Amino acid sequence: MSDAVDPLTLQATSPTQISGHAMSQQASSTMNQAQTSDAPKQQHSPLLRLPKDVFKCVLDHLDRDDAWSLKRLCRGFADSQAVGEALYRHPIQWEDVQNIKLHEWRYRPTGQARWQRFVDSITDANRHYVLKIAMTHWCSIADFQWMEKNLPNLASLDLSAIKDFVWTPEETWTWKELAAACPKLLERLKELEVTNWADYSVHSSVEYNYSWNDYRFKQKFRMSRRRDGGSVARMIFPQCKKLETLAIRERHSGYQTWNEWEVHQRVCCLADGITQNCPPTLHKLRVYDYTPFRCLVSFSEFTWSNISNVEIDLYKWIDERKDRALSHGLPLRVTQGFLRRPEEDEFIDKAYDQCSRNHMDLGAHIIQSTGGTFEDLLQSVRTIATIYPHITVKPVTIPGVVELQPFQLVALNQNHRRLGIAPGAPPPVDVTAKPEMQDILRWLAAQWHFKPIFVWGHLMCDAFPENLEPSGFMMGKPPPRPTIQKDDVLLRIFGMAVIFRTLNIPIRVSIGHRSNPSSPHGIDGSLLFGDFKTLVGQGLDRRELILPSQASFNLSNIAHMIDELIIEYPFDVPGVINSWTRDSSLRAVEESLFEREMVGWRRFWARYARQMKNLKKLTVHIPSKIYRDWGRCKGLHELLADDRWQMLEVKTKGSTFISLEDVPLGGLVPRSTRVPFVQRVFFRTDDAPLHHLQFTNPSLTSKERDETPITEEELDFDDTKGQPHRFFAELPDDRGVKRGLEVDGTPEDSVRKRARQMLNEQMNDIQGLLSLPM
Repeated sequence: MSDAVDPLTLQATSPTQISGHAMSQQASSTMNQAQTSDAPKQQHSPLLRLPKDVFKCVLDHLDRDDAWSLKRLCRGFADSQAVGEALYRHPIQWEDVQNIKLHEWRYRPTGQARWQRFVDSITDANRHYVLKIAMTHWCSIADFQWMEKNLPNLASLDLSAIKDFVWTPEETWTWKELAAACPKLLERLKELEVTNWADYSVHSSVEYNYSWNDYRFKQKFRMSRRRDGGSVARMIFPQCKKLETLAIRERHSGYQTWNEWEVHQRVCCLADGITQNCPPTLHKLRVYDYTPFRCLVSFSEFTWSNISNVEIDLYKWIDERKDRALSHGLPLRVTQGFLRRPEEDEFIDKAYDQCSRNHMDLGAHIIQSTGGTFEDLLQSVRTIATIYPHITVKPVTIPGVVELQPFQLVALNQNHRRLGIAPGAPPPVDVTAKPEMQDILRWLAAQWHFKPIFVWGHLMCDAFPENLEPSGFMMGKPPPRPTIQKDDVLLRIFGMAVIFRTLNIPIRVSIGHRSNPSSPHGIDGSLLFGDFKTLVGQGLDRRELILPSQASFNLSNIAHMIDELIIEYPFDVPGVINSWTRDSSLRAVEESLFEREMVGWRRFWARYARQMKNLKKLTVHIPSKIYRDWGRCKGLHELLADDRWQMLEVKTKGSTFISLEDVPLGGLVPRSTRVPFVQRVFFRTDDAPLHHLQFTNPSLTSKERDETPITEEELDFDDTKGQPHRFFAELPDDRGVKRGLEVDGTPEDSVRKRARQMLNEQMNDIQGLLSLPM
């Protein structure tokens, strides 16, 4: 076993003092003898007692930003070789260079200046650490030649930010010129990432990264990197003699109609670019977007002969499509002909006339076999593993949270005419009701740890499904009314939950999740229990009514099967936004909104708490005012009454928390503070049901339990200030920092001073990141 990390050597005062370990022993002994109250204490962290080889294994799981934080903040790590290796392993990444604009490249610290800082930081001591690097669209051939000469271990190159069209004379090099200038660099590459060379729209959209409204960057001045030879596949791939991994990035172009020429361009050129130009050493294919993967899976001539591993970004595909679960785009179709825009002549490889394939049949096969729905995504993934058993399929990354809309797994009887379904046809079958899809879900759960969280946003409305009616007009005509039947949808969701439980996939539900971090609906846009509108009466007697929310969230069908419930509020609740005034107390309107929200939660727990007999985890991130009110809800008390429940608490000092998002233009610190938030996790480790829970009225059906009104007199709420539940015995204080008062024993002026100090530290951290040699 190698030696452990010596904590006595971990006392460098700053990462900027790179030469700190060059200090002489005499100076070190002098400092050790000068024992003052400010002397750094000896570190006793378990991390520092790890053996060096184990510590390097830990660092292998850290990304560049983690290594930089470790280098800056931990004493002694400024000169650590292991940390330096982690920092320089992948110094410039795709996220750093994607869609960077011309003026940003020229004048921003994150553009050309960062590249130059990285070049200047390379020495004989660290040049061997660089294994992978991403290049920007604005790089030059001289940059590649520098890497060929100075980065001997560079074996992975990311060119996916480089598009085929250029307008600036500084970097109008072609792929052929690059291949001729850096043969040794390309020859030693084992991994290469590129943009899909078969999609014209992806490459032409780079015009916006120049200046789309400047005459200097219009079509007349555009040049192509293919002008003297061909695409990156034809010019670069054959030079990569040792290539093992090929990655393809592409943004979804949105095209719904392909003619024969587009089928050839998007399918034939893509597949032929791999089969005809890649070396036999290629065994791994990584596809970040669904469109090229769909084309390759459906192309029978692409045999996958050398491919043994396929990585796909399935979870990103799911995340991008979850908000489109209720919308049905125009169906894909293929038309005859080979018409194209004149500007595309600089992009094509002149191979269409020599291609003998039947492009109409090929396009029809692709459209019929694969699409963009959640079911099609899963079918395409499973097809590879079924038809080609020698191929291992896995995701690019496994995120901690996979979010789904319930409507992605159930078939909605909506807009049949747009979908090409006859009005009298039988309703479509749910995704989870198909045996083949159940096999796929079982495979995903076993191989990819598929445990999605169902975002309950659309169903959290007393007026559901009226809240799903499309708004606005299309081509001067009112949108068609939805034909969604509430009872049918809830029954289908119930069937989906039953199938998930038979597949041993836990039922996880999220309430309050919002993909948009800022609400466009004003001060109450982040709240859950707003009043709802309904219509009563018929004919001339029809009128509108605004009624208070009854917390009818359509959960009764599946409440008894829920394994995990997540309740979260965004930070822009009342009292956070509009809090830049001198008065830090909540306004009367904000107090009334919180009171309405607390009454809504009382109804929610009275309606659903006693139904959640299989709940095993409850995660909450809510304002402290609401959490304190929960302490008096009898339904929640009964749910958490079992001794098997435990609680984890994440203490947050909301009164002194300042983030950069809270700082307005000009750098002013708010005079009032945000509403404190509470983070709790209630959990139990067993799977036995909570048999002590009993329905208040067991004779009601699930529909009646959802829709029966609960008046304020019927609320199951304890307002006697008696003995609180054990989890609510010590409730957080929801006071903000008020003038003349103290919070946590600290006067207001000190709190404000500390907030400014925290803000200055965060700004210094940002400046440090900008100065990172990347």
